[in-house]
Amino acid sequence: MLTSRMQDTLSHDAAHTLAGGGAGALRGPLSEHTMRGAFASGLDSASVAAGVTGMVAGALVLVLVRTPRAVTDTAQAPAKRAAASRA
Repeated sequence: MLTSRMQDTLSHDAAHTLAGGGAGALRGPLSEHTMRGAFASGLDSASVAAGVTGMVAGALVLVLVRTPRAVTDTAQAPAKRAAASRA
């Protein structure tokens, strides 16, 4: 995700080098401003993708995970009714 967005500004090899921490090797052919802009653009898109994924996952948890309902014991229900009617 990071390198794909950086490829809008940099070449494929330069984007992979920058994402891998090789900014020192790119200082000659590329300006500092170009490298910082490309990295910031890639990081922004990766952060947005992570945020959207987190929001979707949170919504799915709220929808799919339910609180347990009260369980009624059907085997003891007739005995309780009989005891209540005697009292």
